[in-house]
Amino acid sequence: MSFNTKSLFSLRSWLFYAEVLVVIGFVVLAFFYIQRGSAESGSPPVSQVGGFVEKADTLFAQQDLVDAALFYWQALQALENEAETQKHLVNGASKTGAEIRLHANLRIAAIYSQSGWLKDAKARLEHASRVQPDHPDVRLLRGKLLRDDYLLSEAAEEFLAVVKKDPSNAEAHYLLGVLYQGSKQFEQAEEHYKKAIENDPELRVVLSEKAPIGILARLQLSRTYSKMLQKYRFLDREYTIEDFTEVTRLESEAILLLEQALEKRPGMDEVITDLVGLLFARASALEREDIETRQYVDALQVYERIVELDPHEVRAWERMGEIYASFLGDKEAALEVYRKVYEIEPHPTVLANIKSLEEDIAVEAE
Repeated sequence: MSFNTKSLFSLRSWLFYAEVLVVIGFVVLAFFYIQRGSAESGSPPVSQVGGFVEKADTLFAQQDLVDAALFYWQALQALENEAETQKHLVNGASKTGAEIRLHANLRIAAIYSQSGWLKDAKARLEHASRVQPDHPDVRLLRGKLLRDDYLLSEAAEEFLAVVKKDPSNAEAHYLLGVLYQGSKQFEQAEEHYKKAIENDPELRVVLSEKAPIGILARLQLSRTYSKMLQKYRFLDREYTIEDFTEVTRLESEAILLLEQALEKRPGMDEVITDLVGLLFARASALEREDIETRQYVDALQVYERIVELDPHEVRAWERMGEIYASFLGDKEAALEVYRKVYEIEPHPTVLANIKSLEEDIAVEAE
């Protein structure tokens, strides 16, 4: 049996272009519905405003952004001819038309921003700003849009205005920390990251971020401490007692922050990668102590934590084998570790170490 390769290629090409057209059509249709709010002519009844907002908020929390935007638009359409002081029941609370307009426009602007439609996001944010220009959420989103346009000083001004009015705004503190960290103002970054952590104990999900603010702030604060450590690594003099104390503090704080983040958000790859790197540095430092005080047992515990985080981290397994064999004299433990190394990376040198240890153990047993 033979295939007509030319026909097969044509069929695959046709299917590919058909899939592309379907995707484009879906995006265009979704955008049309979000922009216009509804295909139905006329405004929905004003009595449905509360229901539209409640449904939209539920969908927004589920990150069903297209449908959420549709319901927010319907709420805005229903409010077109209503006074701003008119009250509506939303989630059991009485809200004025102005409050609903502010909320819906902000949410639509956030959805547009998340979707990469920055021009539309700015336009919708302008509608929210007309309701309450100095509202913290308005200024927070304006700051994000300015940041996305690389207007970093202007973005920082917006975030600072937010925390001045709302000192417990964890997201604004976190975003300030990122800006200060990027400009190497590490002390200011540290201050705002700490406030972000303090004000996000429940690890609230934020639409525009890949993880809760309390987790991201710990990750970035740990990285800030690592940056602060670098100035000590390039000193052209010996450490003073004060230097050593500060280095120990920064290293310990950086590791502790990542351990906390991992406890609260298990399996986050960025946290694991950073933590493994810091633990390698700590273990190496322990092994570099003077010969009389080398802390091999402590270093071994650090390597054990590394392989707990990443069971395939062969460098840590190898160091464990060397410590057991060469410094602690525990050949059976070394043999077990080298067998694990060989499973991960079957190298002839590792196999030679295994055979040598097996022979030594057999001779000692006799």
